[in-house]
Amino acid sequence: MKKNIKKKLATSTIISYFLYALINIYLFTIRIRYESEDEFLNHLSNGGSAVIAVSHQHFFVCIKALKKYLKYNIAGIVSKSRDGDVFTTIGELNGYIGIRGSSSRGGKEAMELMIKFLTNSNTIGAVAPDGPKGPLGIVKPGSIRIAQKSGAVIFPCSAIANSAWHVSSWDNSMIPKPFSKVTIKFSEKILADSIENSDAFENKRIELQNSLAKYIIK
Repeated sequence: MKKNIKKKLATSTIISYFLYALINIYLFTIRIRYESEDEFLNHLSNGGSAVIAVSHQHFFVCIKALKKYLKYNIAGIVSKSRDGDVFTTIGELNGYIGIRGSSSRGGKEAMELMIKFLTNSNTIGAVAPDGPKGPLGIVKPGSIRIAQKSGAVIFPCSAIANSAWHVSSWDNSMIPKPFSKVTIKFSEKILADSIENSDAFENKRIELQNSLAKYIIK
């Protein structure tokens, strides 16, 4: 039993390092520009914490795009599956912090850890509010709840590629083609810490959903 566990861990580690190298070589060819990020940067420089909300469709390119902000601590929620083990290692190799959990396993604990993390100044939580299983573009309550409880400000963020493939999956995941240009666009911030009732909560959820929907390809 122990041998099997060690073998699986060793295999996951090898896969993680291989994918880390492959993904970063690939993303090295992608040129990224940032649009409307001043408000986001000012918020962080003044000691604030932020939730970067990115559609699951656009999350792949953020492996490279968010590295610009690594002088701040950046955490993301990753599932507790074997695939999650691989992606956690890849994220940590890139300088990110992995918080383990999903809607099906450890979700409540992961959310509580993210809230605690974001109560510190100069921290960023990267979330895919329509993940991990969709439907595409439908924002779940979790991202709003995290911002509400932590006091972090939500910054909707989208990746717009001039040339890309879209994977045949529930999220129609975007993979920018080699040497393409990608614009990381920040939309107007959303404040959730003052939510007082269920109607206000739902209004914030719809506001975030509409903000991200502008750049989602279905």
